[in-house]
Amino acid sequence: MNSEMPDWKNWMSWKVAEAGFTNRREQYLRPATYQKRFDDKLGGIALVTTDLPKHIAKARKGGLMTSTRRRLWNTLDWMSMQYSAGAPVEQLAEIWPYALEWAEEYARFDKAYDDSPENTSGDRIPHVALEENEYWCVALRLVCFGLLTGHAEQMPRVMAILDYVNANLGIHDGLLERLVAPWAPGRPIPDKATRHLPYRKLFKLFATEPDKRPALMATYLDEWYHASRREPYIDQHGEGDVAFYGYWAWEAAATTFVLGIDDSSYREMQFYPADLADLARRIAAGELVAHRPERRAGGESCSRTGWWYSPAQGTRRYFKQGDVLPIIDNSDWGDTFWLWALDQSAPTLGG
Repeated sequence: MNSEMPDWKNWMSWKVAEAGFTNRREQYLRPATYQKRFDDKLGGIALVTTDLPKHIAKARKGGLMTSTRRRLWNTLDWMSMQYSAGAPVEQLAEIWPYALEWAEEYARFDKAYDDSPENTSGDRIPHVALEENEYWCVALRLVCFGLLTGHAEQMPRVMAILDYVNANLGIHDGLLERLVAPWAPGRPIPDKATRHLPYRKLFKLFATEPDKRPALMATYLDEWYHASRREPYIDQHGEGDVAFYGYWAWEAAATTFVLGIDDSSYREMQFYPADLADLARRIAAGELVAHRPERRAGGESCSRTGWWYSPAQGTRRYFKQGDVLPIIDNSDWGDTFWLWALDQSAPTLGG
C-alpha cells in the first residue's frame, strides 16, 4: 500500500480546460474525448486506491489482481493523455512514483493469485507479457516515463516486475535492457526486440558512433508510424477514439536521453516528445529535483529552504527553513497544503 495518498484534489485540478486546448501537443486529441477520459481514468485510479484498504482482507485474490492491474493501465494512459493535452511535464514526474508503487502492488496481488487455490489451472503468466500488447501498454511506458522524469535509479524495481515468469522463460527485451543498463547492470541484453518493429530499429543507435546517431534517430522518427502498424496505439484517433491518448515515440526520447544525443536536428519532428527529453536532461543536470513532492500543512514550519507552492494559491513562494507556512484564507481548496516545487530555479523577470 502507498505510504501516502495522492493529493486527489490537486490532481483533479490538472484537467486542461477546453479554452486552453489549442495548446495541446497532440492535435488528434479531441476536447470532448479528453474531458470524458480524464474523469474516467482519474476517477478509476482514485476509486481503486481509496477503496482497496476497505476490502483487501475479504476480497478474492483474483479481484484484487484485476482491479490493481486496471489501475496501473489507467495511470499510464492518463499520463500519456496529460502529455498530449499540453499539461506541464512536471506532472508526469509527480505521478510516476505512484505508478511504480501501484505496479508493484499489482505484481504482489498477481503472484498471490497465482499461488492461491483460485488459480485452478495452476498456470503462471507474466505480470507484463513482453511479447504481447502489454509491452507497449505497460513495460515500455513504465520504463520510458521513469527515465524521462528523473527516476532512472528505480529501474531495478521496474525490471523486477517485468522479470516475473518472463525471466524463467528466457524472455528479455533488447531495447528495454539497453535503456536500463546504466542503472541495472549485469542483466542480459539480447539482440532481439520482443515486439520487433519499430523498436528493433533503435538498436543500431546504441552500436554506432555518437556523431551518426542524430541522423539515425531522424530516420527512426520518419518511419515510426508506418513501422508501428501492428502496435495497439496505431489508428486510434477519430470519431471512435475511446482508447486514443496520443501518438508518441516515448522510446525515442528515452534513447536520446540515455545516449546523450543532441536532438537539435530532429526535436521538431512529429511523434518526438522533445520537452520530456528536455525534462530528463534538466533533472540530470541538477536544475530540477525529481521526487514525490514533500507536503506540509499551512501553519507548520517549513522543513527546508526553497520554493514551495500551494494549490490554494497557484504560484510558487520562497520560504526559509523554520518559516511558518501561511494558511490561505477563503480558498475553495479548504485546508492549505504547501508542496515542495519541482522547479527550484529563481523566476525570471516578467516570468
